[in-house]
Amino acid sequence: MYLDESPGPKLHNIWNDIPPINENDIVLDAFCGCGTALVAAQKLKRQWIGIDISPTACRVMAKRLKKDCGLKEDEKLWQIGRGFIVRDLPKTEAELRKYPAFEFENWAVVALGGIPNKVQVGDLGIDGRIYPVSAIPELRVKENVEMDFMDVWYPIQVKQTDKVGRPDIDAFETAMQRAKRKLGYFVGFDFSGDALFEIDRFRRQSGCEIKPLTVREILDEEISRS
Repeated sequence: MYLDESPGPKLHNIWNDIPPINENDIVLDAFCGCGTALVAAQKLKRQWIGIDISPTACRVMAKRLKKDCGLKEDEKLWQIGRGFIVRDLPKTEAELRKYPAFEFENWAVVALGGIPNKVQVGDLGIDGRIYPVSAIPELRVKENVEMDFMDVWYPIQVKQTDKVGRPDIDAFETAMQRAKRKLGYFVGFDFSGDALFEIDRFRRQSGCEIKPLTVREILDEEISRS
């Protein structure tokens, strides 16, 4: 169908048939992504509800609301209109086992406070990066190059298998050495004895450290913070 075949007048630039949205009205964003509409609604003194299928997006939204709006993630404050809550994030290992692999990786990286890789393939064995607070220029001493803090980061590798094995650790060691990193994080549901032995051997031989973290440990930490 072409434009000149369409009945009725053309759509104008100015829409004057939308009623005004008043303060305290409720804004619903059913695909809220990184939360831009929610932040705008909060700053314009509207109530709001955000929905997204991705738990990663929900955690990013939570961080943004805290940073940009000064809100606290607190049930009691939410009940009196001064905070917010995030509902239905994964709380069990069984829920996380059902996640698509890339979404599971994102969940683990964000839960650790890192930044996920945007690509699903070709990540060279690194699923995300953590930038430590101490790397920010204003918190460091004797720094002359403004952006050199971007090179201070720790790699994260995530596996959705039942048990991380020795070959998985070997591959991450190679990725760490390629990236010239002295510290890295590996997330899995569990680790085999061989995997833990190799982590210890790698530390003693190279001075590089891999911190193994189980999904259960991350969940327990998240629940304790909520």
